[in-house]
Order: sequence, then structure tokens, then C-alpha cells
Amino acid sequence: MSEVFPFTPAEVELTCTRLSEATMLPGTAFTDESVNAWEIENIFRRGWICVGHTGQLREKGQYLSVQVGPTSVLVVADDDGLPRAFINSCRHRGAKIVDQPEGHVRRLRCSYHAWSYGFDGALVNAPFTDDIDGFDASCMGLLPVSLAVIEGLVLIDLSGEAGPPAEHIGDLATHLAHYRLGELSRGAKVVYDVNANWKAVIENYSECLHCPGIHPELNRLSHYLSGEATEGDGAWCGGSMKLSEDAETMAKDGGGPTREPIEGLTEDEQREVLYFAIFPNTLVSLHPDYVMLHTLWPKGAGRTEVTCEWLFEDRTIARSDFDPSDAVEFWDQVNREDWGVCELTQQGLGDGSLPAGRYTQQEETGHAFDVMVAHRYLEAMGAAIPTPG
Repeated sequence: MSEVFPFTPAEVELTCTRLSEATMLPGTAFTDESVNAWEIENIFRRGWICVGHTGQLREKGQYLSVQVGPTSVLVVADDDGLPRAFINSCRHRGAKIVDQPEGHVRRLRCSYHAWSYGFDGALVNAPFTDDIDGFDASCMGLLPVSLAVIEGLVLIDLSGEAGPPAEHIGDLATHLAHYRLGELSRGAKVVYDVNANWKAVIENYSECLHCPGIHPELNRLSHYLSGEATEGDGAWCGGSMKLSEDAETMAKDGGGPTREPIEGLTEDEQREVLYFAIFPNTLVSLHPDYVMLHTLWPKGAGRTEVTCEWLFEDRTIARSDFDPSDAVEFWDQVNREDWGVCELTQQGLGDGSLPAGRYTQQEETGHAFDVMVAHRYLEAMGAAIPTPG
């Protein structure tokens, strides 16, 4: 065991073998605070993560803020309506510039001593600094953070050393573009506090073996064995599930027709839902008439904040009878059912010393995600990355 990891490379390597042979990640990967701290520093702060959707950043001054470990990041639409990312910290004494998760501001102004900044991050006004020796306003702007937008997903990299964002999203970009993700707008948002590890949340999302017992309404709309895995380049995994014969979408009251499908979908595509996990913190569900986006934020080994957003076409939102509640209420129920079993899992893991479990043949996607995590552990341990036989 290393000083950081309470498990050995040999234990992690068992996850990287073929699904039929593999063992799940060690229990302490879900329960140990030192592992969680390492993940925040080396996964969430050293690579591309999704902070949200461009629908909240289209007008000058619209902003999002997220907490990535100890660092608050501000993403704001500039004068041209393009998102820019900065450390959310005034260059005077470090106070936060904005203290809400999202909003719309006329200017970026620190409430402490009134230093203000342009939406490009440049320092505009710093009272009583005119006579300060060596004070160069051009060097005192907000500290920038690497940002990229891929098909409506806003990605940041705090390290500034991640590879090309297009390689991170890879072939998934084609699916996102086909569902017009970059052109959708938010119709609803719910934030959840889940008493479970972030990886457990993604593993749960990645399989539907639990659906008949935990989600009977969902299983009536889409049979739990109807899924097919999708493969392609990029740091993601997932696949499709077929809608039942009498269902039009995933929503309350049997998923009856309430909205027009997303423009450009074929009849066959209107009969399925695509579910994808993008490493490390994003879940994207592509429905016939809307897209659901989850972003996950670890707050401890056993706690995760999950933001869930429902995105629709503008022509749908513009209708006088637009009402997203059928989709929101359906998935709010399913989400809370999922959080309940994730929390039971966290409780059952205890101190993480139980032997790691085995995957079933229906857990291909969850296994693929765990392998991505395992590779990061092994790289940090200086161990070779095994090739499945």
C-alpha cells in the first residue's frame, strides 16, 4: 500500500481484466477520505471536467460558479456572449467575486473593497492604487482557467495541462450534436445532496439491473434488458435503451406524447434513450424530446452534490403550453430512488474493508467507467496498465 492509497496495485489490477473475470474497485476507494482527497486533486483538478451547459451563458454577464476542491471557479459570458473561466477570487485580498452558483451581473465587482473587472477578466478599477509604486493594473486581472465548449458542454481544466478537449469527448460529440445539445436551453434544475461516493452514483447510473425493483415506473417505460452498449474514442461509456411500445418518452403518466421530438431524429431514434457517463463527473441522457444533464461534485468520501438539469429546444420552451413537469417529476422520483440505494451501498461498505464484489454480465458500462478510474490509480502508483485478455 502507498501512503495515499489504502489498497495495492494488485487489487486495482483486478478491475482492469475482462468483465467476466473482473473484481470491482476496492471498497476503500469509496470510503477513505485520503482517496477522495487524491481524486479531487488529481482527477477533478487535473483534467477536463464539465461545469454545466452553455444555455446559462449566452448573454453578457450570465455566470456559473463551481467549487472544485478548495478552489472556486467563475464562468461568465463576456461582452460577445462567449464563456470565459477564472479563479473566483479578487486579486486584492482574495474575496470571492460572486457567491451564488449562478446568476446575471452587470459587472464583476468585489463586494469587499470594490475592485472591479471586465468580463474578459481585466482589472477595470482598483480604488486608491494610483500612487502605489510598481502597481500594474494589466498584471492584476482575474486568473484565467482553461475552458472549452464541446456541443454545449462547458469544460474547464484547472491544471492547464490536460490534452485536447475534443479528444476527451471523442466520438461522443457526434451523438451530442445529433441531439442539438449546444442549441438547447434549460427548462428546469434540481440540486441534490447525496450521502454516497461520486463513483457509486455513476456506477448506479450505468446499469439497469436494479430497475425492476427500484424503478418500476421506469421499467414499464423501458425494459431493463433492452440496452445496447455504444463504443467509440474518448473518455466516456454508455449505450441505449429502447422505449416500450406504448411509451413516447420518459415522463409521468406513462410517457405519453407531450412534446415534439428533437429536430432531426429518425423514427427509430425516437424509440430509444441514450445514456452516457463522461469521465469524471458528467451524465448525459439523450431523450427523444429533451436532454437531461447531471454534474457530480464530491464533497467527501461519502457525500456528493449532484446538479440535474433538463434541456429542451427553444421552440418547445416558447410554446404557451410548455410544461416540463412531467419529465422533471418523473426523473426527480427516479433520482431520489437511485440516491436511496446509493446511500444504502455507502452505509453497507462501512469502513471499506469488505472484499470487493464481482460484476454481472449486464454491468459492462459500469465496468468500463471503473477501468478509467483504476487506470488513474495505477498511473499514480507507478504501476503498469494491464491489457484485458
